[in-house]
Amino acid sequence: MNQSSLVSALNGNSDGKHFIEDLQTGDKLVNEQFAVKSIRNGKTSAGKDYTDLTLGDKTGEIMGKIWESNLGNCQEPKLGQVVELSGTIDEFRNKLQIKITFLQQADDFNLSNFLPTSKKDQELLWQTVEANIKLIKGKYLKSLVESFFKEESFAEKFKLAPGAENIHHAYVGGLMEHVVEMLNLGNSILTDFEDLNRDLLITGILLHDIGKMQELAIDHTIYRTLEGNLAGHISLGVISIDKEIDKIKNFPTELRAKVLNLVLGHHEKLEYGSPVKPMIPETFALAYIDNLSAKVNTAQKVINENKNSDAEYSDRNYALETKLYLN
Repeated sequence: MNQSSLVSALNGNSDGKHFIEDLQTGDKLVNEQFAVKSIRNGKTSAGKDYTDLTLGDKTGEIMGKIWESNLGNCQEPKLGQVVELSGTIDEFRNKLQIKITFLQQADDFNLSNFLPTSKKDQELLWQTVEANIKLIKGKYLKSLVESFFKEESFAEKFKLAPGAENIHHAYVGGLMEHVVEMLNLGNSILTDFEDLNRDLLITGILLHDIGKMQELAIDHTIYRTLEGNLAGHISLGVISIDKEIDKIKNFPTELRAKVLNLVLGHHEKLEYGSPVKPMIPETFALAYIDNLSAKVNTAQKVINENKNSDAEYSDRNYALETKLYLN
């Protein structure tokens, strides 16, 4: 979806839709619309077929279950599709789910209902980005950063890009929100860690996740592109950055290596997806700042998703490697 179409879609009206965050046990749904985020077909121990769906809208996700007795009333759903369904809200393992009795593809819907969007003021976030770029003193790093952010099509895409498909900042505008959180954290720690190179750290924060703009795309849902699946955002980001460095005359070889370590090492550990480990202090700082922003956002997401639950604890979250206390 192009940028102008996305902006237009996000300004749509809800048309009286019942959103996931407002659903309660016992609610009866008639022709309600949701986006299909995952599909799993299975069989019960008695050999009966069923389909499990993860359904979403801009306020969250909910599980859907189609038992064998209702499969004949339901069109086969497709990943990323917006569907119209009827059913009843019940609970399974202390979490809400929809027992689906009817499902078909939705032909008419407002995209704004299905794309979660950052609640932060986007203009203020962008102003923070611009202010930090202006403070970069070194001419080579400033030229590198400006080669991306001063380019209008990049800037507009950056403002709308999600920060992830499912985990942290997984909504329209999430990438910029994540980067600004990191800029604020980075500027804060520079007070105590005076030997850190500010230009390097800020450059790393601004550029570390630009590969996500190729890794992820937005349609009815946020989804992973072909190159996102096959290459991943770290590789895609490094390729883009290295190409821009090649265009900057006399860019220092050592500085290039440091910039590449910032991006390649920002997940800190090889098992977390970084092809190399941090080897300069600024990359260690970047990795922990990135992790703080991501983990706190993920924890807040888990709390919000369980706000209508009677459970004392959430399910174990694999990104946080723990369950969360909900009271």
